[in-house]
Amino acid sequence: MTAEHDEANQIESVTDRVQEKELDASRANQALGALSTTTLSTGEDDASSTVKKEDVDVIVAELEVTEDEAEAALRAAAAVGGNGSVIEGQELVAAALRRLVVA
Repeated sequence: MTAEHDEANQIESVTDRVQEKELDASRANQALGALSTTTLSTGEDDASSTVKKEDVDVIVAELEVTEDEAEAALRAAAAVGGNGSVIEGQELVAAALRRLVVA
């Protein structure tokens, strides 16, 4: 009976480890989700002031995408330049166009 008892303990130990890993993965996903939401909402607030109607119109005319897609590309391009440098004007439009073409 000792061998059966040892096997049962080993199986229980493995089950506990799997459950702990699943719990850790769940917590990590929740943390990443919260971080992504915070980053997106912060990035949109900062980048929304840089999106100009003329820039959106140029992208819509050039690539025949929706205004929402053009605005999102401009925000994403502005966020990439958020390392202290400000991307504006033609450089911003070019970066947004590149994002849409490559995507």
